[in-house]
Amino acid sequence: MGTDRDWKKWGQSDPYFGVLSDEAFRSDRLNNTSRETFFATGETHVGELLKTIRSHFDSEFVPGSTLDFGCGVGRLLLPFARVSSRAVGLDISQAMLDEARANAEKYGLSNVELRLSDDQLSEAQGVFDLVHSHIVLVHIPTRRGLQYLSSLANKVAPGGFLAVQVLFACHAPWWKRLLVRASYALPPLNMLRNLVRGRRLREPAMQLHVYPIDEILPMLSELGFGPALLPTAKLPDGSFSSAVVIARRGA
Repeated sequence: MGTDRDWKKWGQSDPYFGVLSDEAFRSDRLNNTSRETFFATGETHVGELLKTIRSHFDSEFVPGSTLDFGCGVGRLLLPFARVSSRAVGLDISQAMLDEARANAEKYGLSNVELRLSDDQLSEAQGVFDLVHSHIVLVHIPTRRGLQYLSSLANKVAPGGFLAVQVLFACHAPWWKRLLVRASYALPPLNMLRNLVRGRRLREPAMQLHVYPIDEILPMLSELGFGPALLPTAKLPDGSFSSAVVIARRGA
């Protein structure tokens, strides 16, 4: 798949920027300070997510086991490992997993399991109290991503939680959307786009795809989930609206 190929390239060439697209996290700029900032954003995200779950669903929730789909270099997986007995990270890029393993060892986290991802999530054994994915499905074409979402939901244990971010609306003009989608399929056009944006000429595209909330919620209901909480936000440039779909599977 094209997006798999692209993310394997990101893992090999610029893994931290591939996870969080801030110029400070480029491989040639990364230093101790920027690394600390990078991982601090993960701590904040996990803390806020658990606070939201405890505020709206279960005030005493602590995940005994956590699955992070698209774990990258461990920005979110490592904070999850600090609050879980078992933390499993899946990623399509072996280079990302190797970096995540080095980071887990650096921070003394021995309860981290790292596995290559496939479309069946076959390497994630068992079920989990919390199944999570953030800034991942947004990069996967919608139809395939919905299949992933169904598989992730089936990995949630009874009484456990699913927390997955998706984009649900694009606010860019139609002509810009058309050009961007064309750049996903045509490497020369992507190179021109990189040139205009001041990025490396052969840098892979970071595809962005919109998901239908009106399909996701009935799917989760059929799989035994209760009503979902949908915290929403716009991306910093205002081009997309995103939601974090948080739902509990019936016990």
